[in-house]
Amino acid sequence: MRFQVRTELAPEDVLQRAAEFYRQKANLKETDRSDDTVTFDGRIGRVTVRAHRHYSYTVVEAETDRGVGLDITDMTLRFLYSIPHL
Repeated sequence: MRFQVRTELAPEDVLQRAAEFYRQKANLKETDRSDDTVTFDGRIGRVTVRAHRHYSYTVVEAETDRGVGLDITDMTLRFLYSIPHL
């Protein structure tokens, strides 16, 4: 599943919040990171979070390897709702 939201947070802040959220709430391990992307894997699935600046806001994209109603997708929706939206 793919999701996208806009926020006033800086991309670095979004990725830091993602790291904290997925480690603490979902017990996932960070498996890959770049300047604008972080990927987490675990028993409940895999998620990749991307954050990049677009004009005056940050675009946050999240992609899971499972469908709606499964653990990683539910956790990803919770993460996206936890950051302020524009």
